[in-house]
Order: sequence, then structure tokens, then C-alpha cells
Amino acid sequence: MSQPSSSVPASSNSSNLALGAIHDSAAHAKAIQLASTVLETCAAAGVGNPTVAMSATHLVTTLLWQSMRWDPSSPRDATCDRIILSDAAFAPMLYAAAADLGVPAFVDGAWRPLATADLARFGAADGPLPTTPATGTLGLVEHSTAAHGAGVSHAVGNALAARLDGAERRVYVLVSEAELREGQLWEALAHVVEERLASVTPVFVVGTPATTDRSAPIDGPDALVRRLTALGFHATAIDGHAPAQIRASIDDAVAKAKENRPTAIVARTTKGWGVKFLQGGAWSGRIPSGDKLKAALDEIRSARVGLTRSFGSEIARPTARAKDGAPAAAPAMSFTDAVEQMPDFARAMREADMFAVYQSGRLSVRRAHALALRALGRAHASTISLEADARTSATSELFAQDRTLASRFLEFRSAEAHMVSVAAALAAHGKVPFAAASARALTRAHEGIEAAARAGAHATFVATNAGLGGLVGGSSEASVGDVAWFRGIVAQRDGAGNPSGYLLQPSDAFSAYALTIAAAEHDGVCLLRMPGGEQEFLYNAETNFRLGRFEILFEGTDLLIVTAGAMVHEVNRALDGLDDAGISATIVDLYSIPFDEEALLALANANGGRILVVEDNAGGALATAVSEACTSSGDAFTIESMCVHMLPASARTHDEALKAAGLSAADIVARARRMIGARTRG
Repeated sequence: MSQPSSSVPASSNSSNLALGAIHDSAAHAKAIQLASTVLETCAAAGVGNPTVAMSATHLVTTLLWQSMRWDPSSPRDATCDRIILSDAAFAPMLYAAAADLGVPAFVDGAWRPLATADLARFGAADGPLPTTPATGTLGLVEHSTAAHGAGVSHAVGNALAARLDGAERRVYVLVSEAELREGQLWEALAHVVEERLASVTPVFVVGTPATTDRSAPIDGPDALVRRLTALGFHATAIDGHAPAQIRASIDDAVAKAKENRPTAIVARTTKGWGVKFLQGGAWSGRIPSGDKLKAALDEIRSARVGLTRSFGSEIARPTARAKDGAPAAAPAMSFTDAVEQMPDFARAMREADMFAVYQSGRLSVRRAHALALRALGRAHASTISLEADARTSATSELFAQDRTLASRFLEFRSAEAHMVSVAAALAAHGKVPFAAASARALTRAHEGIEAAARAGAHATFVATNAGLGGLVGGSSEASVGDVAWFRGIVAQRDGAGNPSGYLLQPSDAFSAYALTIAAAEHDGVCLLRMPGGEQEFLYNAETNFRLGRFEILFEGTDLLIVTAGAMVHEVNRALDGLDDAGISATIVDLYSIPFDEEALLALANANGGRILVVEDNAGGALATAVSEACTSSGDAFTIESMCVHMLPASARTHDEALKAAGLSAADIVARARRMIGARTRG
């Protein structure tokens, strides 16, 4: 007689099957309840995509109630598992679950448990639940839902923060089939495999392609499993509406995490689950109302028959992970206190065995930034350096090569968009990230930086080889449009009326060192725009650089010349020509946007109301900022702009690039003479 393949007694198997059936019944009952709530919420609000949200109903239910280890009253605890939405379309389902569990939410100016009645204000301008989940609104939403494909990046940042802090938690991220062609998604997935971040489990919510859907067979469940497997995941396909399969797949992911094997789950789901007439692409994005809503609710509630039991179907509340009982660590030094103990620029140069270079009076701003970044890293453990193919630009090699800091250096190769979202996620966990890439490459990550600014992320993005200096590597390496797009971010205001960020353009090593520290201290987004090459020292240790200010290099009476970054040096070189032309010029290094508008306009009035703005970017973004300040004042000013109107095809040197763009010292003198009608002396 053959022996049983398992040593588990038959009675035990029967008990497990019975228990599993009870869990399934409870999950189905809760899923039906939540799907009904989603339909009612979207119909009342007139916004949302209920059919897509309903496709995730069993995944959200099983994860939150049965598989995740977390505390609904304190979802941000370091040991609590996380759920992240990569697609905002799932938001109504998450909100419905949060209201049922009483998760803390910021409602009408105070934190309290979310109630089902609060769902009636879903999507309202003055409501607590935005259509796109945002930080500061709900305890379950730790990372604002951003562009398609960013969710896995946020999960990576969350997991990396947990690794650095020694915290035990898992991160589950729901990815929709609408995101499968997003490049950032695959950048993030590759990083999960490369870092062996087995604590991150992406859950793909996909349907079988049909003639009424826009999805293609290559994005179907089976093809997706093959792609993920080839990438390095242990990928499995399950029925996304079968609680037992969902639980088993999560258990498998937890088990494989002990072997550092990342797992991905591909869940076959149905849009509009539970309501046949809502299923298929025709209803995606549409909201049933009136008789259609009543019919949908009647049908989904009738699904209880056959899916649930008449007894034992009440689902248990989530279970939190047990604490290890270790005593709390002593409070660390605050970041502000740590910064106050940092070395000044001269001492930092000595510590780097670069004092001879310091005495030469020349150093690249990127190198000075690297010194400041290393000093920040040594001063406080929250400082993190991230880099995407910028190490040759000398932004963080000093940080990466320091043995005490190496574990806080993260390399992203050419995945700039992914890096930006990871930085935002790290910031959400109290880290102070500096994310560096070439200015040209960082432009591609604009959407993520904008999302980070909206979320109030304490993060600094470092753009290297900015302006015309990058032209030496070819037109594909030059970035002259970044000031315009970033100014669109910093020109906005947060709820308190403060700037949503600062654009900082250091012109020499002293300003680069100081502005790096100022950016680290600012509780929000900053962009450090740094030119390539070496620059002469313009300032000294006595110069005080502050966000929102500017520096006066020379004072005159005829013309105010406003400039920033690398162009400060070219304007300085124009001084002799201006003097020969009999022009007494005031030169301002406008290193910060926003800036003190009243103080700048006072200088303009002292120079006859004549302003010349010189910048190495397209669109005259600096000039636009100055012009808006002039307009709001109501006074009369004459403003002219010198900027990049046509990018030269190539240049062998920075000087050659300036001449080709019409921004050389000679060009500046000629424009100034035309503005005030000056004649050459003698």
C-alpha cells in the first residue's frame, strides 16, 4: 500500500480546509461590502473609476484584513506592512477599506478615524479624500500617488529606508495594467531585483485582453509572468478574486523573502467585478448612476449567495506584527544641531587634503558640493546620496568612497525618473536625500520632481553640467530649458503660502558649499543647478548665503545686471568693457529663485529702472521672474533679456559656446551700450 505524500493527519487537513473556507467566506463578504461602497461613493461624488477600483476589491480586502501585518490605528509604525497604490484609480477602494477600519485621516483640520460618512466628500475641493491619494490626508497613504509607474519606485524607497533603519516590514504595491508600458516601472522592477529587495512585492492587477479593451496580448497575465521571470522575479499568476490564492501567493512571497528572492504576483482580475453589465472596456472610467447604480448594487449584493456562508463570515481585524520588546533608542542629535557642527569650507578642504587647491582660488562648484555632501553625511545619519550616471561629474564620489557613508550611497545608473521617486519616498521616512544626475537627464524626471514638491518632500535634486557648459559634450548633453520648467514648480505656493521649493544656482565653490547646506536644512524641495568646469572664487567665508536672497557683487548707478550660475563670471569679465563704455553697473548674483523682490527692485530704481538679465538658459526664465516682480510693484522699469535663443550644434569650450549663443562678455557690453546709449571713452 502506498503511503500518504504528507505526514499531516487527514483530520488536520480537513480542519485547514474548513478554516480556509471560513476565511474565504469572510473575505468575499467584506469584498462585496467594499465594492458596494465604491459604487455609492463614486456615484455620489461624480468622480473616480469604480470598475477599475472594483477589480482590486479582493486584493485590497485580503491584503489589509488577512495577509498584511499592521495596526489600523497606527499604520505608520515602523513594523507595520505597507500598501502603496501605483495607480490612483484604485483610490476609492482603499478609501472604502480605510473608512471601514477607522484608519486615521486628516478631516477638517484634525486627525481622527475615517468614517464611512466622510466618503461622501470624496474628490471635493474642501474634502479630506482627494481623487489622487496624497500624503497628509490618510494614515495609509505614506507616498502621494504620482505618475503611472512611480508606485514601485516609492515601494523601493520605503524598503530601502526600512533596511537603513533595521525595521521589519513588507511593502505591497498595486500596479494596474495601464502602467505596463511605463519605462519607470521597469526601471524600478530592475532595481528590486538588483538590490534583492524581497520585502517589496509588486501585485499586478491585470485582466485578460478582450476585443472591447485597449490592452494587448503582450500585456496579458501569461506574457507578464514570462517578462517578470526573465527579469529575475519569482512570478506567479493567480485568480485575483480568489482569496485563498491571494493568501497563498503572499505566504509564498514571505517565505521566499527569507532567501532574498523577490516575488511578483500577477492577479487576473475583472473590471467591475460582481456586476456583469459593468464588465469590459465600455464601462471603464464611467460611473453608473440612477437606475444603473441600483441595478449594480442589487447584483453585487446578490453575489453573497454562493460566495459566503450564513455563519462565521465576519472578517477579523488586521493583526499587527509583534514588537521585539527592545528598548527605544536614545534620541539622536537633530539635523539642525548636526549642521551647526559641520566644518566650514576651508576646513572641509583641509580634511580632504585639498588646501593647496583652496589656496589656488579655483575649484569646480560640483567638487565643493561633493565636500559639503560628505560633511553632511558625516554630521547626520539621515543624509542619503543618490546618483544616476553622474559620478563622472564629481557630485558624490567623496561620499561613496567614505567607508562610514558607503551604505548610504545608492546608484541608479540611467534610471533618473526612478531615482527621483525613490528620493521622495526616502524623504517620507525622515531621510535627507540628495539625488544627482546631469541637468539634461534630470529634465526627463520633471514629473517626479513636481510630485515631490507637491508632497512637500524634504529632498534636493542636483543637476550637473547645467547650461551651455554641457555643450562641450554635444547638443544632446546640454540642458538650457531646465530653469524654465523648475521655476514653474517653485513659483507655486503650499497651503501656508510658502514657496513649494527653491531653485539654487551657485556660481563658485563658496556658494556651492553653503547652498548645499542651506538646501539640506530646508524642509522642502530644492534644485541645485551646477555648471561644469572650474570657477574662480568670487566669495569668501564671510559671505552669508540664504534661500530667497541674492548677492551684490558690484554697485553702480546706470544699469542693474542680474545673472546667476556660470554667467556671473562672464558678466564679471564684461566689467572692463562696461567701464570703457562709461557704464556704471550694479551686478547681482541672483542665486535663488524665489528671491527678495522688494530688495531687488530697490536696486533697480537706484539704477534708473534699467535692468539687463543675463542667463545661460532658454526662454528667459530668470528674466521672467524679474519681470513679474517689476509688474507687481507698479513702478516703471526697462527690462531686457539675454538668454539662449538657439542652441549651437556643438562647441569645443565653454567660451566658444558663449560666443555662439551671443552671451559672451563682448555681447553683454554691446547690449548694455544699446540700452543706455553709452559711447566708448576717449
